[in-house]
Amino acid sequence: MSAPFTAAEIKILHNKNFFLAKATATQKIHQLFSQVRDEIENVIEKEKIIFPKEVDSQKGKIFRGENYLNLPYLVLDYPKFFSKESVFSFRTMFWWGNFFSFTLHLQGKALDDRRKSLLKNISSLKKKSIYICVNNNPWQYHYQKDNYLAIDKLSNSELKKLILEKEFLKLSRKISLKDYKKVNAFLKESFLLLLPHSIFKSI
Repeated sequence: MSAPFTAAEIKILHNKNFFLAKATATQKIHQLFSQVRDEIENVIEKEKIIFPKEVDSQKGKIFRGENYLNLPYLVLDYPKFFSKESVFSFRTMFWWGNFFSFTLHLQGKALDDRRKSLLKNISSLKKKSIYICVNNNPWQYHYQKDNYLAIDKLSNSELKKLILEKEFLKLSRKISLKDYKKVNAFLKESFLLLLPHSIFKSI
């Protein structure tokens, strides 16, 4: 016989309302991400940002899952390009019970082409609540110290080492769930901070 249910588990098993609320809340997050996609498109047009031809800067993709570290999530990748040789993505993520995050992910050729530009841009990343990934796994998004460190806590030499030596680079910002009404404004600010014009000069 399997282990008996706890009283808390029995209570949850009887709670249909949670899942009904979860479904409607998830739909609202999806709608919010559609607005985020439109906001990014507006920024790209206004700032006249030109991406490499292989990068999807027209549509993007919203998808969701139920198990990132045991919790549901929604993700918008836009603009984006994923291949074995190169990754260029701006990822907006909602992680249930945690935060909204905005992450620039460069890997392979997309990173190699921009390392010098990123080095020149280090000073502009300070005092902006930006985190840099120190993990060896590029697909982790939590903000524990084994995955992300605040850029302000690292010296310029430490940052240069990460930019020059890592096989991928992830720069990220986050905002609390209670501040969901500020997502669009925070997204715009984050997009311009993490994807400055200078990193496209090599295109």
